[in-house]
Amino acid sequence: MEYRLCPYCRAEIDYSNGIQKNGGNQPVIVVQNVLSNQNTNTVTDRYTRNRRCSPKKKNTALILSIFGMFGIHRFYVGKVGSGIIYLFTGGIFFFGWIYDMIKIASGTFTDGNGLPITK
Repeated sequence: MEYRLCPYCRAEIDYSNGIQKNGGNQPVIVVQNVLSNQNTNTVTDRYTRNRRCSPKKKNTALILSIFGMFGIHRFYVGKVGSGIIYLFTGGIFFFGWIYDMIKIASGTFTDGNGLPITK
């Protein structure tokens, strides 16, 4: 079996099936059209191992959050819209600022692209 990493999501892709079936270096893509609201995609351990994370630093975001309650940390991670709201409302009247510090410290805060800030 030949595994390579996907250039977009860094997940391992098995290229051996595609080489055997269609003779090229392209993987075989199977699309399942299902009329339901349930997610039919299954994720195995080899895909969760390569979970993407933000290139932004967790410690930098936490320090910016602690010393600046006016949304500087939100500008840093790429959430410009909510950063402007934090700037004009004083961190959404202090409560949003505390909430963000807890989220950053616990590792569940995400950047503007929805990727977790964990480094």
